[in-house]
Amino acid sequence: MNASFDYSGWSDAELARANITAEQFLTENQSEISNVLSRQRGILDVLLALLQRRDLSLEERLDCFARIAETAESMRECADGFFELGAQPLVARTVETGSLY
Repeated sequence: MNASFDYSGWSDAELARANITAEQFLTENQSEISNVLSRQRGILDVLLALLQRRDLSLEERLDCFARIAETAESMRECADGFFELGAQPLVARTVETGSLY
């Protein structure tokens, strides 16, 4: 999680609003979020299929590995961002009160 977020000064009402907003955003955008990650998975599927080809040169294989790494990193960044968006207020409340609610 991004350590730059400091929720220690937030009131319970502010944390509750942040939780509700994050939950609403993730719920309302679940289809788009899924589509983004699915497109990235599709790119990975194509790249992995390419690796099965016996006629690829070493340079082509290395390029494929580099593109896989870039795509995987992009997926990780997306997933981390969505996780932080939804989890940080909830984590902050849990740490502050010792309870999820």
